[in-house]
Amino acid sequence: MIIRCFFVLVALAISACSFTGNVDIPQLPTATTVRVVPATLVPTVDRQLSVVTTVTAEASETPAGFGNCRFTAGQPVSKYIVTANVNYAQRAAIVQQSVRYINRTNGSLDEIILSVEPNQWPGAFRLNAMTVETEAAGYELTGRRLTVPLPRALEPGCALEMKLEFQLNVPQIGQGLSAYKGFLGYSPRQLNLGNWLPVVVPHLDGGWLLRDAVLIGEQTVMDIADWDVTVNVSGAPDTLTIAGPGEMTKTGERTWKFELSQSRDFTLSLSDQFNVTRAESESGVSVELFSFNDALVQTENGTAVDGAAHALDTAVKSLAMFEDLFGPYPFRRLAVVEGDFPDGMEFSGLVFVSRDWFTRYTGNPASFLTVITAHEVAHQWWYAAVGSDQALAPWLDEALATYSEYVFIEEYYPDLKDWWWAWRVDGYGPEGFVDSTVYHFSSIREYINSVYLLGAKMLHDLRSDLGTETFFVMLRRYYEAGKGRVVSPDVFWSVLTADELLATQETRRRYLRRSSPDS
Repeated sequence: MIIRCFFVLVALAISACSFTGNVDIPQLPTATTVRVVPATLVPTVDRQLSVVTTVTAEASETPAGFGNCRFTAGQPVSKYIVTANVNYAQRAAIVQQSVRYINRTNGSLDEIILSVEPNQWPGAFRLNAMTVETEAAGYELTGRRLTVPLPRALEPGCALEMKLEFQLNVPQIGQGLSAYKGFLGYSPRQLNLGNWLPVVVPHLDGGWLLRDAVLIGEQTVMDIADWDVTVNVSGAPDTLTIAGPGEMTKTGERTWKFELSQSRDFTLSLSDQFNVTRAESESGVSVELFSFNDALVQTENGTAVDGAAHALDTAVKSLAMFEDLFGPYPFRRLAVVEGDFPDGMEFSGLVFVSRDWFTRYTGNPASFLTVITAHEVAHQWWYAAVGSDQALAPWLDEALATYSEYVFIEEYYPDLKDWWWAWRVDGYGPEGFVDSTVYHFSSIREYINSVYLLGAKMLHDLRSDLGTETFFVMLRRYYEAGKGRVVSPDVFWSVLTADELLATQETRRRYLRRSSPDS
Protein backbone atom coordinates (compact mmCIF):
# COMPACT_ATOMS: atom_id res chain seq x y z
CA MET A 1 0.00 0.00 0.00
CA ILE A 2 3.02 2.29 -0.23
CA ILE A 3 1.92 4.17 -3.36
CA ARG A 4 -1.63 4.77 -2.15
CA CYS A 5 -0.72 5.84 1.34
CA PHE A 6 1.90 8.29 0.10
CA PHE A 7 -0.35 9.88 -2.49
CA VAL A 8 -3.28 10.31 -0.15
CA LEU A 9 -1.07 12.89 1.56
CA VAL A 10 -0.06 14.42 -1.78
CA ALA A 11 -3.70 14.66 -2.85
CA LEU A 12 -4.66 16.46 0.33
CA ALA A 13 -1.93 18.95 -0.24
CA ILE A 14 -3.07 19.66 -3.82
CA SER A 15 -6.87 19.57 -3.49
CA ALA A 16 -8.33 21.93 -1.30
CA CYS A 17 -44.90 9.60 -15.03
CA SER A 18 -45.84 5.93 -14.34
CA PHE A 19 -46.33 3.41 -17.15
CA THR A 20 -48.02 0.00 -16.94
CA GLY A 21 -49.11 -0.93 -20.48
CA ASN A 22 -47.32 -2.85 -23.18
CA VAL A 23 -45.45 -1.05 -25.94
CA ASP A 24 -45.75 -2.66 -29.37
CA ILE A 25 -42.96 -1.30 -31.56
CA PRO A 26 -43.86 -1.12 -35.27
CA GLN A 27 -41.36 -2.34 -37.79
CA LEU A 28 -39.48 0.43 -39.56
CA PRO A 29 -40.80 0.82 -43.12
CA THR A 30 -38.51 1.30 -46.06
CA ALA A 31 -38.74 4.97 -47.05
CA THR A 32 -37.93 6.33 -50.50
CA THR A 33 -36.06 9.24 -48.88
CA VAL A 34 -33.39 6.87 -47.49
CA ARG A 35 -30.23 6.49 -49.53
CA VAL A 36 -26.93 4.71 -48.95
CA VAL A 37 -23.93 7.01 -48.46
CA PRO A 38 -20.69 5.46 -49.80
CA ALA A 39 -17.81 4.96 -47.38
CA THR A 40 -14.90 7.40 -47.58
CA LEU A 41 -12.54 5.76 -45.10
CA VAL A 42 -11.39 2.17 -44.71
CA PRO A 43 -12.39 0.38 -42.60
CA THR A 44 -15.73 2.10 -42.06
CA VAL A 45 -19.10 1.01 -40.78
CA ASP A 46 -20.96 -1.01 -43.37
CA ARG A 47 -23.55 1.57 -44.39
CA GLN A 48 -24.79 4.97 -43.33
CA LEU A 49 -28.35 6.19 -43.85
CA SER A 50 -29.18 9.66 -45.13
CA VAL A 51 -32.54 11.37 -44.68
CA VAL A 52 -33.29 14.94 -45.70
CA THR A 53 -36.46 16.59 -44.39
CA THR A 54 -37.54 20.15 -45.08
CA VAL A 55 -40.23 22.21 -43.41
CA THR A 56 -41.77 25.19 -45.22
CA ALA A 57 -41.72 28.32 -43.06
CA GLU A 58 -44.85 30.40 -42.53
CA ALA A 59 -44.97 33.86 -44.04
CA SER A 60 -44.68 35.54 -40.64
CA GLU A 61 -41.22 36.19 -39.25
CA THR A 62 -39.73 34.30 -36.35
CA PRO A 63 -40.78 36.09 -33.13
CA ALA A 64 -38.21 38.33 -31.46
CA GLY A 65 -36.38 36.86 -28.50
CA PHE A 66 -35.57 33.52 -30.09
CA GLY A 67 -34.26 31.21 -27.41
CA ASN A 68 -33.93 32.01 -23.73
CA CYS A 69 -31.08 34.34 -22.83
CA ARG A 70 -31.82 34.53 -19.11
CA PHE A 71 -30.85 32.25 -16.24
CA THR A 72 -28.27 30.19 -18.12
CA ALA A 73 -25.23 31.02 -15.99
CA GLY A 74 -23.59 28.02 -14.34
CA GLN A 75 -25.71 25.48 -16.23
CA PRO A 76 -24.22 22.72 -18.40
CA VAL A 77 -24.13 23.17 -22.15
CA SER A 78 -26.87 20.55 -22.59
CA LYS A 79 -29.64 18.95 -20.56
CA TYR A 80 -31.50 15.90 -21.84
CA ILE A 81 -34.94 14.81 -20.64
CA VAL A 82 -35.87 11.42 -22.05
CA THR A 83 -38.87 9.10 -21.90
CA ALA A 84 -38.13 5.73 -23.49
CA ASN A 85 -40.83 3.10 -23.97
CA VAL A 86 -38.78 -0.06 -24.39
CA ASN A 87 -40.20 -3.35 -25.64
CA TYR A 88 -37.64 -5.79 -24.28
CA ALA A 89 -38.87 -8.75 -26.33
CA GLN A 90 -38.69 -6.78 -29.58
CA ARG A 91 -35.36 -5.11 -28.67
CA ALA A 92 -36.83 -1.79 -29.68
CA ALA A 93 -37.97 1.51 -28.22
CA ILE A 94 -40.03 4.58 -28.96
CA VAL A 95 -38.31 7.60 -27.45
CA GLN A 96 -39.30 11.19 -26.73
CA GLN A 97 -36.26 13.35 -26.03
CA SER A 98 -36.00 17.00 -25.04
CA VAL A 99 -32.66 18.78 -25.52
CA ARG A 100 -31.95 22.13 -23.85
CA TYR A 101 -28.83 23.59 -25.41
CA ILE A 102 -26.93 26.73 -24.34
CA ASN A 103 -24.66 28.54 -26.77
CA ARG A 104 -21.38 28.77 -24.84
CA THR A 105 -19.40 29.90 -27.88
CA ASN A 106 -18.27 33.45 -28.57
CA GLY A 107 -20.37 33.78 -31.70
CA SER A 108 -23.93 33.26 -32.89
CA LEU A 109 -25.03 29.86 -34.20
CA ASP A 110 -27.31 29.34 -37.19
CA GLU A 111 -27.44 25.54 -36.88
CA ILE A 112 -27.06 22.79 -34.29
CA ILE A 113 -25.24 19.53 -35.00
CA LEU A 114 -26.13 16.34 -33.15
CA SER A 115 -24.44 12.95 -33.24
CA VAL A 116 -26.85 10.06 -33.88
CA GLU A 117 -24.75 6.93 -33.33
CA PRO A 118 -27.55 4.37 -34.00
CA ASN A 119 -27.96 5.68 -37.56
CA GLN A 120 -24.77 3.81 -38.49
CA TRP A 121 -26.84 0.60 -38.57
CA PRO A 122 -29.42 0.23 -41.37
CA GLY A 123 -32.94 0.17 -39.97
CA ALA A 124 -31.87 0.97 -36.41
CA PHE A 125 -33.01 4.59 -36.18
CA ARG A 126 -35.91 6.60 -37.52
CA LEU A 127 -36.55 10.20 -36.59
CA ASN A 128 -40.31 10.72 -36.67
CA ALA A 129 -40.61 14.34 -35.53
CA MET A 130 -38.47 17.25 -34.50
CA THR A 131 -39.23 20.72 -33.16
CA VAL A 132 -37.14 23.75 -32.25
CA GLU A 133 -38.75 26.06 -29.71
CA THR A 134 -42.14 24.34 -30.30
CA GLU A 135 -42.00 24.85 -34.10
CA ALA A 136 -41.57 21.98 -36.55
CA ALA A 137 -37.98 21.97 -37.79
CA GLY A 138 -36.28 20.85 -40.96
CA TYR A 139 -33.16 18.70 -40.69
CA GLU A 140 -30.66 16.61 -42.60
CA LEU A 141 -29.58 13.26 -41.19
CA THR A 142 -26.57 11.70 -42.93
CA GLY A 143 -24.85 8.85 -41.13
CA ARG A 144 -24.16 10.05 -37.60
CA ARG A 145 -24.58 13.73 -38.45
CA LEU A 146 -27.94 15.38 -37.74
CA THR A 147 -27.92 19.00 -38.92
CA VAL A 148 -30.71 21.24 -37.64
CA PRO A 149 -30.89 24.71 -39.24
CA LEU A 150 -32.21 27.32 -36.81
CA PRO A 151 -35.00 29.74 -37.79
CA ARG A 152 -32.96 32.52 -36.21
CA ALA A 153 -29.38 32.75 -34.94
CA LEU A 154 -28.81 31.64 -31.36
CA GLU A 155 -26.70 34.28 -29.64
CA PRO A 156 -23.95 33.59 -27.06
CA GLY A 157 -25.32 32.80 -23.61
CA CYS A 158 -28.77 31.98 -24.96
CA ALA A 159 -30.56 28.62 -24.72
CA LEU A 160 -33.07 26.84 -26.89
CA GLU A 161 -35.08 23.64 -26.61
CA MET A 162 -35.31 20.94 -29.25
CA LYS A 163 -37.59 17.92 -29.07
CA LEU A 164 -37.10 14.67 -30.95
CA GLU A 165 -39.37 11.66 -31.30
CA PHE A 166 -37.72 8.59 -32.74
CA GLN A 167 -37.88 4.83 -32.98
CA LEU A 168 -34.88 2.69 -32.13
CA ASN A 169 -34.47 -0.91 -33.32
CA VAL A 170 -31.40 -2.23 -31.49
CA PRO A 171 -29.14 -4.29 -33.77
CA GLN A 172 -28.04 -7.79 -32.84
CA ILE A 173 -24.47 -8.03 -31.58
CA GLY A 174 -22.50 -9.10 -34.63
CA GLN A 175 -19.26 -10.85 -35.41
CA GLY A 176 -15.73 -9.66 -36.15
CA LEU A 177 -14.99 -5.96 -35.84
CA SER A 178 -18.65 -5.03 -35.54
CA ALA A 179 -18.94 -7.14 -32.39
CA TYR A 180 -16.85 -4.54 -30.57
CA LYS A 181 -19.81 -2.16 -30.95
CA GLY A 182 -21.99 -4.52 -28.90
CA PHE A 183 -22.53 -1.80 -26.30
CA LEU A 184 -25.41 -0.85 -28.64
CA GLY A 185 -26.77 -4.29 -29.37
CA TYR A 186 -28.60 -7.30 -28.05
CA SER A 187 -27.88 -10.94 -27.30
CA PRO A 188 -30.44 -13.57 -26.24
CA ARG A 189 -30.00 -12.47 -22.61
CA GLN A 190 -29.00 -8.80 -22.77
CA LEU A 191 -30.12 -5.48 -24.30
CA ASN A 192 -27.40 -2.81 -24.29
CA LEU A 193 -28.18 0.86 -24.85
CA GLY A 194 -24.85 2.62 -25.22
CA ASN A 195 -24.60 5.72 -27.42
CA TRP A 196 -28.30 5.30 -28.17
CA LEU A 197 -29.46 8.91 -27.70
CA PRO A 198 -28.81 11.81 -30.09
CA VAL A 199 -26.48 14.31 -28.43
CA VAL A 200 -25.30 17.79 -29.37
CA VAL A 201 -21.63 17.57 -30.29
CA PRO A 202 -19.10 20.04 -28.80
CA HIS A 203 -18.50 23.30 -30.59
CA LEU A 204 -14.75 23.85 -30.29
CA ASP A 205 -12.18 25.89 -32.21
CA GLY A 206 -14.89 27.58 -34.22
CA GLY A 207 -16.68 24.46 -35.44
CA TRP A 208 -18.79 21.44 -34.55
CA LEU A 209 -16.64 18.50 -33.49
CA LEU A 210 -18.02 15.37 -35.14
CA ARG A 211 -15.38 12.94 -36.39
CA ASP A 212 -15.72 10.42 -39.21
CA ALA A 213 -16.83 7.00 -37.99
CA VAL A 214 -14.51 4.02 -38.41
CA LEU A 215 -14.48 0.60 -36.79
CA ILE A 216 -11.14 1.15 -35.03
CA GLY A 217 -11.27 2.90 -31.68
CA GLU A 218 -13.90 5.43 -30.66
CA GLN A 219 -14.74 8.67 -32.41
CA THR A 220 -17.25 10.25 -30.04
CA VAL A 221 -16.48 13.59 -28.41
CA MET A 222 -19.04 14.79 -25.89
CA ASP A 223 -19.55 17.71 -23.57
CA ILE A 224 -20.67 17.37 -19.98
CA ALA A 225 -24.48 17.31 -19.70
CA ASP A 226 -27.30 16.60 -17.24
CA TRP A 227 -29.63 13.65 -17.86
CA ASP A 228 -33.18 12.90 -16.68
CA VAL A 229 -34.25 9.56 -18.15
CA THR A 230 -37.47 7.63 -17.57
CA VAL A 231 -37.62 4.07 -18.90
CA ASN A 232 -40.92 2.20 -19.27
CA VAL A 233 -40.43 -1.48 -20.09
CA SER A 234 -42.85 -3.98 -21.60
CA GLY A 235 -42.40 -7.46 -23.03
CA ALA A 236 -39.99 -8.54 -20.28
CA PRO A 237 -40.05 -11.26 -17.60
CA ASP A 238 -40.59 -10.26 -13.99
CA THR A 239 -36.89 -10.89 -13.35
CA LEU A 240 -35.84 -7.94 -15.50
CA THR A 241 -33.03 -5.82 -14.03
CA ILE A 242 -31.65 -2.56 -15.40
CA ALA A 243 -28.04 -1.54 -14.91
CA GLY A 244 -27.66 2.21 -15.16
CA PRO A 245 -25.73 5.14 -13.69
CA GLY A 246 -26.80 8.01 -11.46
CA GLU A 247 -29.64 8.15 -8.96
CA MET A 248 -32.10 5.39 -9.83
CA THR A 249 -35.70 5.25 -8.58
CA LYS A 250 -38.27 2.64 -9.46
CA THR A 251 -41.44 4.72 -9.83
CA GLY A 252 -43.75 1.99 -11.11
CA GLU A 253 -44.00 -1.75 -11.62
CA ARG A 254 -42.10 -1.47 -14.92
CA THR A 255 -40.85 2.12 -14.74
CA TRP A 256 -37.38 3.32 -13.74
CA LYS A 257 -36.22 6.92 -13.42
CA PHE A 258 -32.54 7.90 -13.62
CA GLU A 259 -30.98 11.26 -12.83
CA LEU A 260 -27.34 11.83 -13.71
CA SER A 261 -25.50 15.15 -13.55
CA GLN A 262 -22.28 16.33 -15.18
CA SER A 263 -21.98 13.24 -17.38
CA ARG A 264 -20.76 12.75 -20.95
CA ASP A 265 -23.30 10.08 -21.82
CA PHE A 266 -26.14 7.98 -20.48
CA THR A 267 -26.01 4.21 -20.91
CA LEU A 268 -28.20 1.29 -19.83
CA SER A 269 -28.04 -2.49 -19.95
CA LEU A 270 -31.16 -4.61 -19.45
CA SER A 271 -31.38 -8.32 -18.71
CA ASP A 272 -33.76 -10.79 -17.12
CA GLN A 273 -30.74 -12.91 -16.06
CA PHE A 274 -28.53 -10.47 -14.16
CA ASN A 275 -27.10 -11.40 -10.78
CA VAL A 276 -26.35 -8.23 -8.80
CA THR A 277 -23.72 -7.91 -6.08
CA ARG A 278 -22.73 -4.70 -4.35
CA ALA A 279 -19.93 -3.22 -2.29
CA GLU A 280 -19.00 0.23 -1.09
CA SER A 281 -15.70 2.02 -1.64
CA GLU A 282 -13.77 3.78 1.10
CA SER A 283 -15.29 7.10 0.02
CA GLY A 284 -18.85 5.77 0.05
CA VAL A 285 -19.29 5.07 -3.68
CA SER A 286 -21.71 2.22 -4.32
CA VAL A 287 -20.11 -0.25 -6.75
CA GLU A 288 -22.58 -2.69 -8.34
CA LEU A 289 -21.60 -5.75 -10.38
CA PHE A 290 -24.14 -7.08 -12.91
CA SER A 291 -23.10 -10.56 -14.02
CA PHE A 292 -24.51 -13.81 -15.38
CA ASN A 293 -24.38 -17.35 -14.03
CA ASP A 294 -21.38 -18.09 -16.25
CA ALA A 295 -19.25 -15.78 -14.09
CA LEU A 296 -19.12 -18.70 -11.62
CA VAL A 297 -16.62 -20.97 -13.36
CA GLN A 298 -15.89 -24.62 -12.61
CA THR A 299 -12.17 -25.30 -12.94
CA GLU A 300 -10.66 -28.60 -14.11
CA ASN A 301 -10.27 -29.87 -10.56
CA GLY A 302 -13.92 -29.11 -9.82
CA THR A 303 -13.31 -25.96 -7.79
CA ALA A 304 -15.81 -23.13 -8.27
CA VAL A 305 -14.19 -19.78 -9.10
CA ASP A 306 -16.31 -16.66 -8.63
CA GLY A 307 -15.33 -14.20 -11.34
CA ALA A 308 -18.06 -11.80 -10.27
CA ALA A 309 -16.60 -11.52 -6.78
CA HIS A 310 -13.12 -10.90 -8.20
CA ALA A 311 -14.34 -8.25 -10.64
CA LEU A 312 -16.25 -6.48 -7.88
CA ASP A 313 -13.23 -6.56 -5.58
CA THR A 314 -11.02 -5.23 -8.37
CA ALA A 315 -13.48 -2.44 -9.18
CA VAL A 316 -13.76 -1.33 -5.55
CA LYS A 317 -10.01 -1.37 -4.95
CA SER A 318 -9.13 0.37 -8.21
CA LEU A 319 -11.76 3.04 -7.68
CA ALA A 320 -10.41 3.81 -4.20
CA MET A 321 -6.82 3.85 -5.42
CA PHE A 322 -7.52 6.10 -8.40
CA GLU A 323 -9.41 8.52 -6.17
CA ASP A 324 -6.31 8.77 -3.99
CA LEU A 325 -3.95 9.22 -6.92
CA PHE A 326 -5.92 11.24 -9.46
CA GLY A 327 -8.85 12.96 -7.75
CA PRO A 328 -12.46 12.36 -6.68
CA TYR A 329 -14.63 9.90 -8.58
CA PRO A 330 -17.27 12.08 -10.30
CA PHE A 331 -20.38 10.07 -9.37
CA ARG A 332 -22.01 8.35 -6.38
CA ARG A 333 -22.48 4.97 -8.08
CA LEU A 334 -20.51 2.79 -10.47
CA ALA A 335 -22.08 -0.08 -12.42
CA VAL A 336 -19.80 -2.82 -13.78
CA VAL A 337 -21.64 -4.97 -16.34
CA GLU A 338 -20.71 -8.31 -17.86
CA GLY A 339 -21.19 -7.66 -21.58
CA ASP A 340 -21.93 -10.17 -24.31
CA PHE A 341 -19.35 -8.61 -26.65
CA PRO A 342 -15.53 -8.58 -26.83
CA ASP A 343 -13.20 -6.76 -24.44
CA GLY A 344 -14.65 -3.80 -22.51
CA MET A 345 -16.16 -0.36 -22.96
CA GLU A 346 -16.36 2.74 -20.81
CA PHE A 347 -19.27 5.06 -20.22
CA SER A 348 -19.99 7.61 -17.52
CA GLY A 349 -20.81 5.77 -14.30
CA LEU A 350 -21.11 2.42 -16.11
CA VAL A 351 -18.55 0.13 -17.72
CA PHE A 352 -18.74 -3.15 -19.60
CA VAL A 353 -16.30 -6.04 -19.14
CA SER A 354 -16.54 -8.89 -21.65
CA ARG A 355 -18.13 -12.19 -20.68
CA ASP A 356 -14.98 -13.83 -22.10
CA TRP A 357 -12.89 -12.42 -19.28
CA PHE A 358 -15.36 -13.76 -16.70
CA THR A 359 -15.66 -17.24 -18.22
CA ARG A 360 -11.87 -17.59 -18.67
CA TYR A 361 -11.03 -16.51 -15.14
CA THR A 362 -9.36 -19.35 -13.20
CA GLY A 363 -8.79 -17.66 -9.87
CA ASN A 364 -5.37 -16.36 -10.88
CA PRO A 365 -5.28 -12.53 -10.74
CA ALA A 366 -2.86 -12.56 -13.69
CA SER A 367 -5.80 -12.36 -16.06
CA PHE A 368 -7.73 -10.12 -18.39
CA LEU A 369 -10.57 -9.97 -15.86
CA THR A 370 -8.26 -8.13 -13.48
CA VAL A 371 -6.61 -5.74 -15.92
CA ILE A 372 -9.64 -4.90 -18.06
CA THR A 373 -11.80 -4.21 -14.99
CA ALA A 374 -9.13 -1.84 -13.64
CA HIS A 375 -8.73 -0.33 -17.13
CA GLU A 376 -12.43 0.44 -17.53
CA VAL A 377 -12.69 1.88 -14.02
CA ALA A 378 -9.74 4.17 -14.83
CA HIS A 379 -11.76 5.59 -17.71
CA GLN A 380 -13.99 7.26 -15.12
CA TRP A 381 -11.07 9.68 -14.76
CA TRP A 382 -9.63 9.53 -18.27
CA TYR A 383 -12.82 9.98 -20.31
CA ALA A 384 -15.77 10.54 -18.00
CA ALA A 385 -14.14 13.32 -15.95
CA VAL A 386 -11.40 14.54 -18.31
CA GLY A 387 -12.74 14.48 -21.85
CA SER A 388 -10.67 14.44 -25.03
CA ASP A 389 -10.93 13.93 -28.76
CA GLN A 390 -11.06 10.14 -28.95
CA ALA A 391 -10.48 10.13 -32.71
CA LEU A 392 -7.52 12.50 -33.00
CA ALA A 393 -5.90 12.05 -29.56
CA PRO A 394 -6.99 8.61 -28.29
CA TRP A 395 -3.88 8.24 -26.12
CA LEU A 396 -5.19 10.84 -23.69
CA ASP A 397 -7.68 8.33 -22.35
CA GLU A 398 -6.45 4.94 -23.57
CA ALA A 399 -2.75 5.21 -22.68
CA LEU A 400 -3.61 6.61 -19.25
CA ALA A 401 -6.19 3.88 -18.61
CA THR A 402 -3.71 1.20 -19.70
CA TYR A 403 -0.96 2.53 -17.46
CA SER A 404 -3.51 2.68 -14.63
CA GLU A 405 -3.74 -1.11 -14.98
CA TYR A 406 -0.04 -1.34 -14.16
CA VAL A 407 -0.37 1.06 -11.23
CA PHE A 408 -3.14 -1.16 -9.84
CA ILE A 409 -1.05 -4.32 -10.31
CA GLU A 410 1.95 -2.59 -8.75
CA GLU A 411 -0.06 -1.78 -5.65
CA TYR A 412 -2.15 -4.91 -5.09
CA TYR A 413 -0.16 -7.64 -6.87
CA PRO A 414 3.47 -6.41 -6.84
CA ASP A 415 4.77 -9.88 -7.68
CA LEU A 416 2.97 -9.58 -11.03
CA LYS A 417 4.64 -6.37 -12.20
CA ASP A 418 7.07 -8.12 -14.53
CA TRP A 419 4.32 -10.43 -15.73
CA TRP A 420 2.16 -7.42 -16.67
CA TRP A 421 4.87 -5.82 -18.77
CA ALA A 422 5.79 -9.07 -20.53
CA TRP A 423 2.22 -10.32 -21.09
CA ARG A 424 0.36 -7.08 -21.65
CA VAL A 425 2.93 -4.94 -23.47
CA ASP A 426 6.32 -6.31 -24.49
CA GLY A 427 5.04 -9.56 -25.99
CA TYR A 428 3.32 -7.57 -28.75
CA GLY A 429 6.43 -5.58 -29.69
CA PRO A 430 4.53 -2.28 -29.86
CA GLU A 431 5.85 0.33 -32.23
CA GLY A 432 4.78 3.53 -33.96
CA PHE A 433 3.73 6.83 -32.41
CA VAL A 434 1.63 7.18 -29.28
CA ASP A 435 -0.12 10.32 -30.52
CA SER A 436 -1.48 8.68 -33.70
CA THR A 437 -5.12 9.21 -34.65
CA VAL A 438 -7.54 6.32 -35.10
CA TYR A 439 -7.33 6.98 -38.84
CA HIS A 440 -3.66 5.97 -39.00
CA PHE A 441 -4.41 2.26 -38.53
CA SER A 442 -5.72 -0.61 -40.63
CA SER A 443 -6.25 -3.03 -37.72
CA ILE A 444 -7.27 -2.93 -34.08
CA ARG A 445 -4.05 -4.74 -33.14
CA GLU A 446 -1.89 -1.97 -34.64
CA TYR A 447 -4.02 0.66 -32.91
CA ILE A 448 -3.76 -1.00 -29.50
CA ASN A 449 -0.03 -1.57 -29.88
CA SER A 450 0.75 2.08 -30.61
CA VAL A 451 -1.82 3.96 -28.54
CA TYR A 452 -2.44 1.70 -25.53
CA LEU A 453 0.78 -0.28 -25.12
CA LEU A 454 3.42 2.09 -26.40
CA GLY A 455 1.46 4.77 -24.55
CA ALA A 456 1.91 2.88 -21.30
CA LYS A 457 5.66 2.61 -21.96
CA MET A 458 5.82 6.35 -22.60
CA LEU A 459 4.05 7.14 -19.34
CA HIS A 460 6.36 4.78 -17.45
CA ASP A 461 9.37 6.53 -18.97
CA LEU A 462 7.90 9.91 -18.04
CA ARG A 463 7.59 8.60 -14.49
CA SER A 464 11.26 7.63 -14.61
CA ASP A 465 12.18 11.07 -15.94
CA LEU A 466 10.23 12.94 -13.29
CA GLY A 467 10.33 10.59 -10.33
CA THR A 468 7.29 8.78 -8.95
CA GLU A 469 6.13 11.60 -6.67
CA THR A 470 6.28 14.32 -9.32
CA PHE A 471 4.71 12.04 -11.94
CA PHE A 472 1.58 11.38 -9.90
CA VAL A 473 1.37 15.02 -8.84
CA MET A 474 1.44 15.85 -12.55
CA LEU A 475 -1.44 13.44 -13.28
CA ARG A 476 -3.49 14.99 -10.52
CA ARG A 477 -2.80 18.45 -11.89
CA TYR A 478 -3.98 17.24 -15.29
CA TYR A 479 -7.18 15.86 -13.74
CA GLU A 480 -7.83 19.18 -12.00
CA ALA A 481 -7.15 21.15 -15.18
CA GLY A 482 -9.25 18.93 -17.44
CA LYS A 483 -12.23 17.68 -15.42
CA GLY A 484 -15.52 18.68 -16.96
CA ARG A 485 -13.83 19.77 -20.18
CA VAL A 486 -12.81 18.40 -23.57
CA VAL A 487 -9.04 18.94 -23.63
CA SER A 488 -6.20 18.60 -26.10
CA PRO A 489 -2.73 17.09 -25.51
CA ASP A 490 -1.48 20.64 -24.97
CA VAL A 491 -3.38 20.71 -21.68
CA PHE A 492 -1.65 17.51 -20.58
CA TRP A 493 1.81 18.94 -21.27
CA SER A 494 0.91 22.37 -19.87
CA VAL A 495 0.82 21.04 -16.31
CA LEU A 496 4.57 20.36 -16.46
CA THR A 497 6.94 23.09 -15.41
CA ALA A 498 9.73 24.29 -17.70
CA ASP A 499 12.22 22.10 -15.84
CA GLU A 500 9.89 19.09 -16.09
CA LEU A 501 9.42 19.63 -19.83
CA LEU A 502 13.17 19.70 -20.21
CA ALA A 503 13.55 16.50 -18.17
CA THR A 504 11.00 14.70 -20.39
CA GLN A 505 12.20 16.07 -23.72
CA GLU A 506 13.93 12.91 -24.93
CA THR A 507 11.00 10.68 -23.95
CA ARG A 508 8.60 12.91 -25.85
CA ARG A 509 10.82 12.88 -28.92
CA ARG A 510 11.03 9.10 -28.82
CA TYR A 511 7.30 8.38 -28.60
CA LEU A 512 5.44 11.28 -30.21
CA ARG A 513 4.93 12.66 -33.69
CA ARG A 514 4.48 16.05 -32.08
CA SER A 515 6.93 16.04 -29.22
CA SER A 516 6.15 19.38 -27.60
CA PRO A 517 3.14 21.67 -27.23
CA ASP A 518 4.61 24.21 -29.65
CA SER A 519 6.20 21.92 -32.26
